[in-house]
Amino acid sequence: MNLKEAELLLGAGALQTPVIKKYAGGDDEGWVVTLTGKHKLNATLETARGEVRVFKRLDVAVDLLFGLGVGKVEVVR
Repeated sequence: MNLKEAELLLGAGALQTPVIKKYAGGDDEGWVVTLTGKHKLNATLETARGEVRVFKRLDVAVDLLFGLGVGKVEVVR
């Protein structure tokens, strides 16, 4: 799911609390955002090219979600 889709679903009330998970895959290491709710889209936040969006810093991922209007996030290791 790209950022625009996430923003639209959030505005429609179709998203539950986002989960930020620790990620280590290949050369990338950082944090990924999973957005679950009443939709059938890929639950992982993606780049414009359809690749998994990996945040190097946790605070950047949290700031992005709060900027979208999310009131609460869950962080798991």
